[in-house]
Amino acid sequence: MIKKKGCMPCKEFEPIVKTATENYKIGFRTLMGETMPEKFQPPYYPYFYLYDNKTVIESWGGTNEKKLNSVLKRKLG
Repeated sequence: MIKKKGCMPCKEFEPIVKTATENYKIGFRTLMGETMPEKFQPPYYPYFYLYDNKTVIESWGGTNEKKLNSVLKRKLG
C-alpha cells in the first residue's frame, strides 16, 4: 500500500487491507509516497501493487473494499 502523510482515506482503509491480506495469508507492506522518486509516485492514494515473487501481477488505487476483495480473490483465490 502506498499512502501519503495526512491522507484520511489511506488511514481509514489500511486496517481493512491488513485484515484482507491476513485472510489470504499474504504479506502486507506500506510505503510513503513522499519518499518515492516523483516519477514513481502513483496518480492517487492509496495505491496498491500485488506481487508474485518479484513480478507485479495487479495494481490499482482507491478505497473500494469490493475492488480489493475482487482482485485478491481473482489473483489468489
